[in-house]
Amino acid sequence: MKDLYLILLITSLLGGCYVEPDAPPEFPVGEVQGYEPVYFDGPNAGIAFGTARSLSEPGKIYVYKTWLLINERYQGIHWFDNTDPSHPRSLGFLSIPGNIDLAVRSGILYADHLGDLVALDISNWQAPRELSRVHLASWKANLPPEGRRYFSCIDPGRGVVVGWRLTTLHNPKCFH
Repeated sequence: MKDLYLILLITSLLGGCYVEPDAPPEFPVGEVQGYEPVYFDGPNAGIAFGTARSLSEPGKIYVYKTWLLINERYQGIHWFDNTDPSHPRSLGFLSIPGNIDLAVRSGILYADHLGDLVALDISNWQAPRELSRVHLASWKANLPPEGRRYFSCIDPGRGVVVGWRLTTLHNPKCFH
């Protein structure tokens, strides 16, 4: 009988640990902080190496061998000769529409391209060659980076979502 009371006591105490999940909030009228999608809006969705250009919205920086690679948010990668780190020399720009992230290992550049993950052979850095690609369907790029936030709903007619930007929204209709 004593064991039965102990089991009932433990069961009743554990039952008090359940926390009801948060219900989705009501949608605000007016302004609220949230995410808006960044759409790819360029004329060409291909990956190509071209002439150097100036930095305007730099992102991640990566050093590999004697190269210094600097991401230009949603556009591609600036390529520098970093043999003399006090005087890096611009070599060109690798256009990768939608790119915000990169990594290099064993001569392979991994980068996001319009929501896909591509692997590029950069042994000839002026003519990178695509080796493989993981398509958008395998990713969750159509949701903002943080949960429990308002966001502007995606409009497929505006193109491919390549990222999200935290901003002030007016009367948002989506929440995640």
